[in-house]
Formats: sequence, structure tokens, C-alpha cells
Amino acid sequence: MVGTTVGKFRIEAQVSSGGMGTIYRATDVESGQLVALKVLRQALAADRAFLQRFRREVAALQKVQHPNVVRIYDVGAEGALHYYAMEYLPESLSDLLRRGPVGLPRALEVAAQVARGLAAVHAANIRHRDVKPSNILFDAEGTTKVADFGIAKLSDATRVTQTGVIVGTPAYMAPEQVEDTSVDARADIYSLGVVLYELVVGRPPFDGSTTLDILRKHRYTLPESPKSFKPEVPNALAHLILGMLAKDPSKRPGTMAMVADALDHIGQNIAADASAPAGRKGERKLSTAELTERYERVANRVLRWGRRLAALAAAVALAYLGYRLVAYMRLGPADYLRAAQALEASDTPGAIGEYEALVGRFPQSPEAANARARIRALNEEERKRQGKPPDIAGQSESARALRAQIAYLHYRRAEKQAEAGDLEHARRIYRMVRDCFPDTLWSVQADRRLQGMEMGAPAPAPGEQKESPPP
Repeated sequence: MVGTTVGKFRIEAQVSSGGMGTIYRATDVESGQLVALKVLRQALAADRAFLQRFRREVAALQKVQHPNVVRIYDVGAEGALHYYAMEYLPESLSDLLRRGPVGLPRALEVAAQVARGLAAVHAANIRHRDVKPSNILFDAEGTTKVADFGIAKLSDATRVTQTGVIVGTPAYMAPEQVEDTSVDARADIYSLGVVLYELVVGRPPFDGSTTLDILRKHRYTLPESPKSFKPEVPNALAHLILGMLAKDPSKRPGTMAMVADALDHIGQNIAADASAPAGRKGERKLSTAELTERYERVANRVLRWGRRLAALAAAVALAYLGYRLVAYMRLGPADYLRAAQALEASDTPGAIGEYEALVGRFPQSPEAANARARIRALNEEERKRQGKPPDIAGQSESARALRAQIAYLHYRRAEKQAEAGDLEHARRIYRMVRDCFPDTLWSVQADRRLQGMEMGAPAPAPGEQKESPPP
């Protein structure tokens, strides 16, 4: 068709050919404007339902006036040929990538402009469904424009039902496009994420020897973080890209406008960091993702050190307990005796406690007999100090009988506690009877019971013959 005229457009050269038709470089014979003319394939032009959708879609695209969307000038037909004319932009992102790596600021700029253009298209209720480098073009000023909406919502009767070809380009296709043709705008977010990944890393996240292999990876394989290949990639950008590449559409950013805002913010931070003095780099405002990562890193460090300190404290406590246990096991009766003797002058109750500990732990030792004697002597001295008469022989017979009766009642109470198994309580009562009623028979009986308990003698069994009460 080169050299012929279609409508008011003279075809000069063929640019490319795709599933929907062929794109030519053409000139408007009336205005002399250079355009890209897309002529539909004859098989599609013969489908009346398709033509109706095609005209409706192109009419909607003509209303999208956005600096990042390729403008459509005209749509028409001549005989069996159906076409539409759009801006002619000879350079694509594919050409730019073939020339070498793209710097990070330029990559963010291109991706943000594509996101702005697609946001405008989505606002017109149109889905692109084939976002890829060859459909991202540049004008003479370097402005990025999204082009070739040929499969946007129009291809159900063409690439799928007629040819059986999956709608989209496998290397940039969202997982849901493999199984469902009624995708929403989040499929374009995924495809732009693939393009952005390629801009940053230098290659798409998934490749394979066959189309099926690539599609399977899009569906089931998680992409590696861009930081694995380019450690200098900002954390916020890596999080954004991985979020756009989420398998579940609900896990991706909600709208293309959100993606554009995030890219602009990251680009501004990079520019501010690059222009800041050497001593002030890093003082820029951190993004939410960077702050979250920093907080998580600090929290993990605090948790790690907290566990180490807890383990160290537990080891110190165990070591101290071990030391005390060893020291306790090494103590002999002579050690208890020396400690009690040292306390007699300043702490009588403490000395008594040490003597009792000696008797309880070493009841058969010679020191235990000495300790028992000292306990009685110290208790007697304590009674004297408190003004209690050491000898009550001068009291009346009735007073002595009353004291004996009281001592007997306390002694019986101690016996009951011993029978019930509360030996510690019984010991305290026995000591009280021994120390407070030394003039009675029950004082002697209580002392015998105490000595027997210290030597391991069994407690009196229930029903055992008890001593007779005093008259």
C-alpha cells in the first residue's frame, strides 16, 4: 500500500505490523501533517460487531486529551479499508532500552508519565491491556506518550475467539490475563510494574525459553527484588515495584494515579538527595515504606539484643544460684556454730535461728547438743530481759496448776498439728511450751518432742496414747 492514498492520507512507508493491522507512516494531503496510520486487517473489518466496538473505542480515545497519551486525529473508512490516524512518534522505549541502561531519574520520569497517561485513559473507562516498551513512545521534547490501544477491550472476538492467541504480550502480561479476558485497570498496573522493573534492572522479572514458561512464571513465581541486582535502588522504589507485581490484583496499588504520585515522590527524594551537600545527604524526608523498613530494622535489633540480655541475665542468675548451693553444701556444723556465736552479742533472735538451723541440719553432731543448750540459755536470758521471773517456785499451788493446765493445752495443740502433718507449726508451739512453761512437765515433754523431730522421729499417730492431763 506504500504510495497509495487512503482517505486524505498518503502512505509513505510501513512502520510495523501487528495482530490488529498494519501501521504506516503517512502524510495528511490537506495539512501536510505527518501521522501514523493504522489500517485494520481485512478479517477484522468484515466483523460488524467488532467494527462497532472499534468505532466506539476510538471515539472515546479521541476525547482523552492528555500530554502523555498519543492523540488520535481521525478515524474513517475507504471501501473495505478501515483506519485511524494518530500522532507519529518514531522513537519508542524499546529503542531507548536497546541503546543501553537508563538512568534511575529518567526511568522514574518515564514510568511516572506513563502512569499519568494511563490514569487518564482509565478515567475514560478504557483498559490498555498491552503496556510494553514498544507501546511507549517519545516526542521530540522527550515527553512520554502511551500508544497502541488496539487491544483495549476490543479484542475478545479477535485474538481470543478467532485466533486463539492470548490477549497481551507474555513478557509483560498480568497473571489474570492468562485466564480471564475481562480484566480491570490493575492488569495495566502489573504490566507497568514489569516495564519499570526492566527500566531499573535492565531486564524483565521473568523470562523463559517458551511463551508457556513465561506465562507460568507470571502466574506462580515471585519476582526477585530489584535490590538483588541493583543495591543502590531506593527501598521505597523496590517496595513499589514488588507491590505492582503482586499476583493478587487486590494487593497492588489501587489506581494508576497512586502509582504516579509514588513515582513522583521517589523521584523528588532522589533529586533532593543528589543536590544536597555531601554532609547533608540523607536528611531528606523518608517515604512511608523507608520509615517502615527502618522501624522494623530497629525493632528487630532491639528484640535481638533483648533476647541476648535475657539469656545473659538467666545465665548470671543460674551461676549465682549454683554458687549459693555450693556454698550451702560446703557449710559444716562448726560454720553454723561460729555464725551463731558471732550473733549472740548483737542479734539474739538471729543467733537462735542459726543454732536451730544447725540442729535441724546436723542433729547428731556434737555441735547440735551445744546448740540446744545455747538455745535454752538464750531463751532464758530473753525472759529475764523482759522481766519474766525465771523461777516461779514461790507461787501458789493453784497458780502452778493453772500454768500446768495451760501448758498442757498448748502441748495438745502442738500434738494435733503434728498429727495433721503441719510439723513447722507444731515445732513453734512445742518451743513456746518449752520456753514459756519451764516449770511444768509439758516443757520437758515439748523439748523431747522437738529433739525427736530433729532426729527424724515419726510424728504421733492419731489415736496414740497421750500423756495424762495435769490434775
